Amino acid sequence: MAVYGIGIDLIEVERIVGSLARFGDRFSRRVFTAEERRRCDRGRRRGACYALRFAAKEAFAKALGLGLRRPVLWQDIEVTNDPLGKPEIRLSERAASYCRGLGIHSWHLSLTDDGRYGAAVVILETQSEQVSC
Repeated sequence: MAVYGIGIDLIEVERIVGSLARFGDRFSRRVFTAEERRRCDRGRRRGACYALRFAAKEAFAKALGLGLRRPVLWQDIEVTNDPLGKPEIRLSERAASYCRGLGIHSWHLSLTDDGRYGAAVVILETQSEQVSC
């Protein structure tokens, strides 16, 4: 196994809180899946929840080396949690197919925040021992 890409993103929570206040549903529906919106809207730390998911999507796009444009868009990357709370990335079929085409077979996500800032790190793995850039 080899690392295909590593992405990291740091975000100020207030930036996302401001975007949610200023643009409301127009912003949240463009960037977040219905499940992400449900989860964040019912939690006590709404702003941090949205900010961490935003950072995770950015970090994933950076690890891919693509940015958030076709064939992988905001809604194609969903941040979920396993039963113990560990954050995970679930991809749409389109995004998963694109990643498989690149030889990417797994990915790892780590999230952290301190109240003011949130950060995400994503590592993409491939079976190949040599990855060309």
